[in-house]
Amino acid sequence: GSIESLSDLSNITLQSTGFGKTGKEWIGVVGDMGIQKSQGTIAGLNNGVEEGDMQLLVHAGDISYANDYKPAANNSWVWQTYMDDLQRSATRVPYMTCPGNHEAQFSFAAYLNWLHMPYQASGSSSPFYHSFDYLGVHFTMISTEHDFSNGSEQQKWIENDLKKAVDNRETVPWIVVVGHRPLYCSSVAVIDRCTKEAPEFRSFLEWLLKLYEVDVYICGHNHQYERSYPVYNNTVMGKDYHNPAATVYIVDGAAGDVEHLDPTFLPEELAPWRAAHGHLLETSWMRMLPAKTSLQIELIRSSTNEVQDRFTITKS
Repeated sequence: GSIESLSDLSNITLQSTGFGKTGKEWIGVVGDMGIQKSQGTIAGLNNGVEEGDMQLLVHAGDISYANDYKPAANNSWVWQTYMDDLQRSATRVPYMTCPGNHEAQFSFAAYLNWLHMPYQASGSSSPFYHSFDYLGVHFTMISTEHDFSNGSEQQKWIENDLKKAVDNRETVPWIVVVGHRPLYCSSVAVIDRCTKEAPEFRSFLEWLLKLYEVDVYICGHNHQYERSYPVYNNTVMGKDYHNPAATVYIVDGAAGDVEHLDPTFLPEELAPWRAAHGHLLETSWMRMLPAKTSLQIELIRSSTNEVQDRFTITKS
């Protein structure tokens, strides 16, 4: 069948429990990819899937970047090229997404036509946010491009979804929320996102993530990598990842380079919650290895497949 029909993931039965047959089943995670300078990332994902190590791909928005190509009325080839590039992966394992700002063109029409997420199965009334369980992880995929402010329909759905996830934690122990825009970040180049937008978004979501003990929030938007210590209300709750007292926040937005990568970070004293950040002006992607009491997360350098950052959340 065509890529389009194979991208309709509403018919795929996801493996909700257990951690794979070998204990080495990884989940690939990307943000902000596109079709320029993303070849290394896509090769890493495709090879991981074909070798059987990678069982799921998750994309935190800004997918093809078609809206950056003119004329706007004739840029559908960008989506076609993007999906062709990802075909080796997306036809073998689930490719689960949430929208970013670069999907908004033509009222998100291309996103909705290409990527059919199982929103109705997760009690959502909107195709832009949904949830699913896979390899022992509950993923709540939100849309930061649609209203998620206090009292909004999406916020109500997020809380209801997280409640269900907590009730099912014995079977699916990890809870990960994925959205496009950061709640914590420290880029200098796009400083307003970190000093103005992020605090507002935290006022909508952070209390929910704390209340329902969400393990990780993953986003893109900023074209760089950084991760936090467990943090709540701008306060570091501990500098180790064993039985963390708050959510860990990761910006994973350097999978491609359509609009340049961002090497700028605030100094440590202005971002005391930051545990690590990318030093290389190169594309990268992330992978996760879930087990019953541990969640290992690695940053992979796209050009060499080397591990650039690694940390593990553990629970007892």
